[in-house]
Amino acid sequence: MDAIAVLMDTIRGQFGDRFESVPAFNDSFRAGGARLPLRILGQAADLADARSL
Repeated sequence: MDAIAVLMDTIRGQFGDRFESVPAFNDSFRAGGARLPLRILGQAADLADARSL
């Protein structure tokens, strides 16, 4: 559950409350490729590391 919370924190940090869930975020970029979702995932990993999770 911590991983999802960190990922949502990262998404909200960049997009505000535009997305209610990780699947909603992923679905919004389905046609545009995976570059941005993968970048967000990397940022979330950095944030999790900073939080010692």
